[in-house]
Amino acid sequence: CAGTDFSQSACGFVVEFADIITEEPINSSDTNKDGWPGSELYQKLNPKNGDTTNSVIYNALPEDLKQVIVDTKVISSHGLDDSTNFTSIDKLYLLATKEIWGKDGTSDTINDDTSDNQTRQLDYYKSIGVTTNNYSGAIKQYQVSSTYWWTRAARSDYSSSFYYVYSSGDWGRFLASNTGGVAPAFRVG
Repeated sequence: CAGTDFSQSACGFVVEFADIITEEPINSSDTNKDGWPGSELYQKLNPKNGDTTNSVIYNALPEDLKQVIVDTKVISSHGLDDSTNFTSIDKLYLLATKEIWGKDGTSDTINDDTSDNQTRQLDYYKSIGVTTNNYSGAIKQYQVSSTYWWTRAARSDYSSSFYYVYSSGDWGRFLASNTGGVAPAFRVG
């Protein structure tokens, strides 16, 4: 977690919403160009340079909660139209595939998330044994109409899709313009 090229998104005291709080596309056009920090959903979750005008999801949080959310260095994967991973400083972020399913004890590997060596599995998911072969622990408590929830991981072999968590807890990939569940995480300090 202290490495200069390592995401802080699974380090420290991380809080993840237990449920889907809204349903949104990642991008209204089918693109993963510019990755997670270049997406429309990112703008709804994060103030840009202190400007909260477009960050409607962040703005909906209670003021006392916003006061304890700390800036988090987030490394996210790239799609086919980019060649390097992205680093952003986020208030709210979506989890990466490795942060949910890890890599240990799995044979159903996710090969197209280029950031998996720059983060680790969240302690919560690791403690309940979530892998791509044992995934029921990734099910949200009260799934709304959405049958899946988004991760921030762009699919590196396509220019249009991101990974998601299906209602069973298994993983899949979908076009960025599809409406999916949003269950952000954040760090407190």
